[in-house]
Amino acid sequence: MSSTSVDFDAERQGLVQKIPFQVNEGGLVALLPNGHVEFLAASARELIVRHNSGLPVSAEELMTYAVTDPLVTLDRFHLPAPAIAFVETTNLCNLRCKHCYADSALKRPDELSTPAIKALLDDFAELGVLQVFLTGGEIFSHRDAVEIVRHARSKPFSTQIFTNGLLVTEERLAAIPPGQSFFISFDTADPERTVRGRMDFPKLERAFEAMRRHGHVFRTAISVHRGNIRDAEEIFDWCAERGYPRPQWLETHPVGRALLHPDMLLRPEDVDEVFEVYRRCMERYSSAPGDMAAEAAESAGQPAPRAADEIRGVDTIQFCQRLERAVGQEKCGRSVVYVNSRGDVYPCSNCMSGQLYRAGNITRRPFAEIWESGFDEFRDFRFEDHSVCGSCPVAREDIWCQFRCPPLARNLTGDPRGCGATEYLQEFMLRAGRYWRERKRKDVRLTLTPR
Repeated sequence: MSSTSVDFDAERQGLVQKIPFQVNEGGLVALLPNGHVEFLAASARELIVRHNSGLPVSAEELMTYAVTDPLVTLDRFHLPAPAIAFVETTNLCNLRCKHCYADSALKRPDELSTPAIKALLDDFAELGVLQVFLTGGEIFSHRDAVEIVRHARSKPFSTQIFTNGLLVTEERLAAIPPGQSFFISFDTADPERTVRGRMDFPKLERAFEAMRRHGHVFRTAISVHRGNIRDAEEIFDWCAERGYPRPQWLETHPVGRALLHPDMLLRPEDVDEVFEVYRRCMERYSSAPGDMAAEAAESAGQPAPRAADEIRGVDTIQFCQRLERAVGQEKCGRSVVYVNSRGDVYPCSNCMSGQLYRAGNITRRPFAEIWESGFDEFRDFRFEDHSVCGSCPVAREDIWCQFRCPPLARNLTGDPRGCGATEYLQEFMLRAGRYWRERKRKDVRLTLTPR
């Protein structure tokens, strides 16, 4: 197993951007300079080493080594290291959002020390993790947040930060190396009705402009629920009118604190209104046909990124979805991992939320050991075990579904092999899937639509 360094400031500094990769039985898994993640033949390693020594190799040349049918072990399939790792630096948060999956508020007992978090990031670098999401709680509630971010940025992987943005300051932004990607949660245009608390358009704009001044990239994320359906369109319009990247549309799921507030969850009778808002929001942004990340997003019923997006496109999530389709097993615990602030290791955030399928704790066992053998029970799940899919219209229309998810299915039905999608989500997936297929069929070239 080996990895090399990736530097997302490289283009700004005129340096060769290094390529991280991990070695497995099917060859290599690498994050290419154009942001795509691919299986490559083992013989591509020589080119990657040459590139990383300062003699550039193009993504196009490396793609000639792409392997469409890599040799993998299907029984309890998993990559030799996660492609994506979520690291919860603290559960401490300045907000008390009603739908928080992590039930964030106060610090957990025995939270990891800063040296322990940095050591975990070192392990990820050694193992060949491709992308790390630093999250919370609120990451900037951690007194050493900037130190942790700076350490992460010195490592091989791409680093993303999830934040509510309210504790972001000029001083902190100046101390973080330029080119950092931020996702700011912002759910409503009306602060009086927010479940996030105290964030408004002026504050969001100040945060975005401060990030821009310090050379960072950013995007807002909207968790859609019954209280903010109409606000979502206003947020999309506001971002579009100011030339900010497309917001990320997220659905509020029955996990974490949302289980205590079921009135937030969208209902089947809401789908007409929600889908019309979704359609208008998507038609404000665009991508060109033929773009791999765009097509992968569209096939999953998700909006594709537009060319003008400022956040560098790294398609680790689409890569993990491709693996899901290929092996018939979900990405969590196989190409994705979540480590909470106590060091407990889970397949994903949904599992962590319900404290299900915990694989171990990094203060007691090395992460590499936990990753290799700690998820055996969870890795026994296969898509074919979810027998309800056979009668589902989403499956019949071959629309990709992310809800063959044991913790979500358990929350809804009591059966981890049931369906994790609410009736509303099933209908929304059908409409979104048909919508993106129709746009693709018409070869619609999406551009930012002027008002």
